Amino acid sequence: MAGTRRVGIAGSTGRLGSLALRLAQEADDLEPVEIDVRDGLELDGLDVLFDATVLAASAKLVEAATEAGTPLVIATSGWSHERIGALRDRGADRIRIVPNFSLGSVLETHLATIAAQHFEAVEVVEAHHDRKRDAPSGTATRTAEAIGAVRGFRPATPDEPGRGEIIAGVPVHAIRLPGVVARQEVIFGGIGETLTIRHDTTSSDSYSAGILLALRAEPQAGVTVGIGDLLGLA
Repeated sequence: MAGTRRVGIAGSTGRLGSLALRLAQEADDLEPVEIDVRDGLELDGLDVLFDATVLAASAKLVEAATEAGTPLVIATSGWSHERIGALRDRGADRIRIVPNFSLGSVLETHLATIAAQHFEAVEVVEAHHDRKRDAPSGTATRTAEAIGAVRGFRPATPDEPGRGEIIAGVPVHAIRLPGVVARQEVIFGGIGETLTIRHDTTSSDSYSAGILLALRAEPQAGVTVGIGDLLGLA
């Protein structure tokens, strides 16, 4: 079909990868190709590669995509600020790293950066299902980094382990429990008031719109984090 984008899906048996595969199968303008990272990673002819694997495999896919000149959308958790910085330092190109494809989550982080201009204290509390391996989540880490970039926050108790991990000056607390899908609260405190910005994910289908946006987007130069630019937020 004219105008069809060939989309490689790595990690298509996982929760996020299987969703991306289904979305591409159902879309008239996308042609999915399942990619097995254990094979030789033949990426020729792909318009974009979607990575929903694990961190070690994700690093391998970055190398393969760079060598093939294939645009890469990374949905894998674990890409820290330091790892992203290393990619940029080496001149990585046409890579989009997405901590969260939920439109509501992206908007929550954006709203938090606005609120951060007006409050001097903030903490982040995130909760996920008990099978999630990383803690804090990539979304919570990205949210804290975005808030910290707005102004320099200093935690009241920086050396108490029970007060959360400090990221960009923001305490971040992680909860892992069965029965939870995903939830994040950004809580600001001021004199005589608090402001809570909360986002709840009740189904993995909430990622659908963001995944399709990323797969259909024209590749950007360098390394892009998130899909805020695709929503007109960046």
